[in-house]
Amino acid sequence: MTKIIHRLARTLFVPALTVAALLATTSVAAVSDVNRPNAAVLVGPCGLPGAMGPTSVDDDFTNRSVKAGIADVSPNGVTTAADTVVFRNTIQNLGAGDDAFIISAPKAPAGFKIEISTDDGHSYVTVEQTSTGVTEMVAYRAAATFLVRVTAPAGLKVLTGFDTVIRVASTVNPSATNETIDRLYTGFVRIEKTSRIVSATGPADKNAAPGAEIEFAITYTNISSAGGVGSSMLTARDLVIGENGFAAPNNWGATTEHVVGASDTRGGIILGDAAGSTSITDMVLMLEAGQAGVFKFRRRIK
Repeated sequence: MTKIIHRLARTLFVPALTVAALLATTSVAAVSDVNRPNAAVLVGPCGLPGAMGPTSVDDDFTNRSVKAGIADVSPNGVTTAADTVVFRNTIQNLGAGDDAFIISAPKAPAGFKIEISTDDGHSYVTVEQTSTGVTEMVAYRAAATFLVRVTAPAGLKVLTGFDTVIRVASTVNPSATNETIDRLYTGFVRIEKTSRIVSATGPADKNAAPGAEIEFAITYTNISSAGGVGSSMLTARDLVIGENGFAAPNNWGATTEHVVGASDTRGGIILGDAAGSTSITDMVLMLEAGQAGVFKFRRRIK
């Protein structure tokens, strides 16, 4: 909606001034009325340049995760391979006219390579903390999408987020800036498995005697960040948690019997919860950022 502001003009009576006084007044007014050009910009996740982060439009974010180098790595381990992920961000020109914006990466993790493309990935320019960045023309009230290609080295701690800050600054008025965060995770779903022995009469027992039951609890957590409005978050879809009693390090396939009654606090689809089963699988359709669930099943010692 366009707002139209009507200004009411008033006629003021100005007393006579000496020539010296008039010149002094004019000089002071000329200095105080100097205004910076009207420029404004927003940058954020693809299609949502005005997204909010946990506190403001300067800490909105796009979360993504590597896929290489994280398979079969323990929660305390490190990535075994480098990987490259492409982020998409959008600039919106909110100034009074056409503008050329400088895209830079003033903060990036050590050892990461940051590249920017303004032609939909046909070519990339490497940017560093000390570089001037890449210039993108954006027409009045228009928007433009650019790509940020982030290459992470091997040897990074898994289940960790690494932030690259992307800053966009107007060339019409360099003080008009906005920032967004392209955050790369080295995996974002943590799996923790615990077990306890439950005697046939119910209370916990340290003795794994025949007839006692072993309760396995597998906690799964989406450790990626949440918060704000419009930021691009990581969602785990079709998460599969499989337990096979004959697959190392498990050894309960031949020494225990399945106890029907497996459960999942998030309503996952459980397969193999039947008498005589030696493997069981939990399928979680969706796990949003910050969410967690617990999958439980029991085995009875023969």
